[in-house]
Formats: sequence, C-alpha cells, structure tokens
Amino acid sequence: MSPTPADHLWIRLAMMYAFIQIMIALWMPDALSLQRVLVIIPPAAASVYLMRISRRYEVHLRRFWFIVSLGLMGDAAARIIHACHVWFGKDSAFSTVLTHLFWGLELILFASSLIYLFRHVQGSFRGLRFMLDIVIVGITVMTVGREYFIKPELEDLAHEAVWGNIWVDMLYPLCAMVLIFFTLVLYFNTGQLRKWSAILLCLGGSTYIAGDVLYIYLVDLMGIEARPYLYPLYSLSVFFISFAGGQSAPDSRKPSVGEREPRSVGNLIVRYLLPYSVLGGMFALMVQRFGGWNGLFTGLSLCVILILFRQILIQFENGRLFDRLHESLMQSESLAHRDDLTGLYNRRYFNARLSSSLKEADRTGSRVGLLYMDMNRFKRVNDRYGHRAGDLLIRKVADRLQSLESKGVLVSRLGGDEFTVMIHPAGEDQELIWMAEEIWTMLSEPYELEGHEVRTTPSIGIAVYPDHARNDQELIGRADAAMYAAKERNAPWHFDVERTMLLQLLDQKVE
Repeated sequence: MSPTPADHLWIRLAMMYAFIQIMIALWMPDALSLQRVLVIIPPAAASVYLMRISRRYEVHLRRFWFIVSLGLMGDAAARIIHACHVWFGKDSAFSTVLTHLFWGLELILFASSLIYLFRHVQGSFRGLRFMLDIVIVGITVMTVGREYFIKPELEDLAHEAVWGNIWVDMLYPLCAMVLIFFTLVLYFNTGQLRKWSAILLCLGGSTYIAGDVLYIYLVDLMGIEARPYLYPLYSLSVFFISFAGGQSAPDSRKPSVGEREPRSVGNLIVRYLLPYSVLGGMFALMVQRFGGWNGLFTGLSLCVILILFRQILIQFENGRLFDRLHESLMQSESLAHRDDLTGLYNRRYFNARLSSSLKEADRTGSRVGLLYMDMNRFKRVNDRYGHRAGDLLIRKVADRLQSLESKGVLVSRLGGDEFTVMIHPAGEDQELIWMAEEIWTMLSEPYELEGHEVRTTPSIGIAVYPDHARNDQELIGRADAAMYAAKERNAPWHFDVERTMLLQLLDQKVE
C-alpha cells in the first residue's frame, strides 16, 4: 500500500515541525526549555497515534505496534528526565542513569516487537532463534565497533569518564543498526511488514543513527553544544516510525501471512548466514589480532570452517523438511476448508470467517454484508440432463463467482446450488445492491453443458450486520429469507429493508 494523500500531508507536517525546531535553535539559542519541550512532543504524540491506529489491524499487528508505541513512550520518558536538568537545574548521576535506562528500554521494546512478530509467523522455536540471532549480531557489532572503530579513536583520551560516556553513547547507534538489519530480515523472511512500512521503519532508524553519530562527533569529541540542532533528526526519526504504523493495513485480497511462502532472500539470511557467518568473521578477526596464521591456527581455522559448512548443510536439510511439512499442512488445511466440487470455501470455513468478521465489526464499528443466493430451475437441469450436468453447472457458476475474490470478498458454497458472498467491511447499501446486480448479470449468462446451452438466473438475498441481525446465524437467516422474497417477487435480488425498519422501531421503543 503506497502512501495516501493523507499520509503525504502528515509527512509534510512532520517536515515543517522539524523545520520549526531548526529555526528556534537558530533564532532562539537560549530557549532551552522550549527546545526540550519540542523534542518531547513527537515521541509522546507518535505513541498515542500508534496505539490509536493499531486498533484497526489484526491482533498480532495490533500487539506489534503496541509494543513499538511503548518503546516510544520510553523515549519520551527519557527526554522528560533529561529535560528536567534544564528546567530545575539539577544534574545527578542517578538521573543520568535513569535516562539511559529508559533509552535502553526503548531499544529492548523495539527488539521485542520484531521478535514477537517473527514468533507469530514462524512459531515459538524460530522466534527464540530469531532472538538469539539478534543478540549474537548485537554482540558482534558492539565488539567489532569497540575494538576497530571506537578504541583507536579514543586512545589519546586520558579521562576514563569521557571514554565511558562515549562508549555508552555509541551503544545506541550500534543497536539501531542491528534493529534495522533485523527489520529487513523480518520483511524478507515473513512478508508480514508491508513494503512502505519496512521502508519507513528503516528510515526512522537511519535518521536516529545519523543524529547519534553527529552527537558523538560534535558533542562528545569536539565539545560543541549542538544538541538543539540535532533534535529535528530525532523528531523525524519518531515521525517515520509512526508513519510506518499507518502502512501496515492487511491486504484482504491476498493470502494471510501464514499462507505465503517465505521469501528466498530472507531464508538465505536467517537460515544460512546467521549466525555462522558472524561466528566465522569473529574467529578470523581473533586469529588476525592475537594468533596470526601459523600452523596451529591454520588447522584450527580449517576445522572451524568445515564445522560451519557442515552445520549449514544440516540447516539446509532441516529447512527442506520443514518446507515439505509446511506444504503438507497447508494442503490439509485447504482440503478441510474447500468444497470438493467447486474449490470454493465450504460451509465450515464460511461460518468461522463470518463469526470472526462480526466480532471485528463490533470492535471497529464497521458492517458486514452477506449475499445469499441459489440458482433458479437448478432441479430442472438435474432432471433433464442428469446429475453430471448439474455438477458441471455448479462448477461453472463457482468459476464465475470466484472472479469476485479479487475485490476482497469471501465466496463460499454452502451446499447444493446455494452460494454466499460476504463483504467486510461493507460499504453503503447501494454498493451492496450494485454488487448483487453485477452477480445477477454475470450468472445469468448462458452456460454450455455438454453440448447443451442452459439458461438460468440466481435469486439473491441481501442482509447486513448489525442493521438486520444481532448475530451470525440470524444474519444467515435474514439473507436466506430475503433470497426467498426475491423468488416470490420474481426479482433478481431483495434487500432486507423491512428488517432494518423493524429494528429501528424496536430501538426507539427501548429508548
């Protein structure tokens, strides 16, 4: 889902907010309190926005963005504590430690959100492995960064406290780099994150890294008080993360995540490159730093490489077995949910989806539309041409109805010549009527049955939840009754408007 015009508006507002922060830093350098307030507002507002917008998503996505919003709350809390140094003129070791604890909690919550989403898609054991991969890569990045980038630059610093502060400050961009990497791994491996959602999350992390790197260079190393000029970067980082939440709406026209095949790039990264490539790289650096490539280390290196290669082969074999098992389970699930004759969803799956859609409609305040139909003169086709022709007619009707699935509706066969089309969320009544007319026209075209041209038409009943019914079975009953009303009127369709008026009168009496 590409950004909508509303998204572009919010992005422009975010850019304007960051521009205002820059102007205040340039024109009002002494307004420290105002600058601290402006940097607190974005994470607090983004947290509330994510909590609010996540309500429209499925449970697992709602929980994912809820954890992310808690991380942004941690960022806001850290900045509030940090701002108290300016507002009250008190700076203590305890408040500094508390500030870093909240920023650390933010990173932990962001990592937890990725682990949760991966676990939901891939299962508990793979979720645990994903968590261990994050820890392994994090330790590797921090170790290599400290030994090869930070330590050489700080050898001339005699003050141990300065060295410690810079090392602590370096932890944040290093951890953010790890989270960006695993955000991409999650996107490629599961497909759960939409493209623009993953892009915006990575942009948010990259902007955060840029702000931290500039802070370390300008403030820690050069001694330049540049924090007010860096605040806009932190605000943009938060805004990008919040915009990512608006791009996570599930696409009802596509299979659910559990039904998709994992993407090959993600499989390659998660299954074969992590953590073996990390371990191999760390071992090579250790040998180069401490041992050199003498005979003992060369033999040990060859053994390690062969063991790693052996483990990759085992992973590859296990992956193939898992993919076969997953494919078998999906086929079994498809057989349980599909009608044998037509391949459409069967009554059992329809009832389950209808029940869950009604619960979702109650939660979001939306409507569920149900079109219930059967084919007129179907028994005459069976009697005249035989049951084989009748089955062929049912399959041809199902083939035509199946084309509607591209519009995000659920098409099912309940049995015999009875079919349903469920629309959630349902639009206005007129849109349901237009769909009923489209279906009637599509199914009324002649059918070629073993050399015979057969003409038949459907009778369609339309009912809407909660306008016409209080629960799923009542909705089915009202749509079925509307279908028979269409037959009696010799009309293509019948909308249960009488039921709507009756319920409105009952509600008025109760009031």
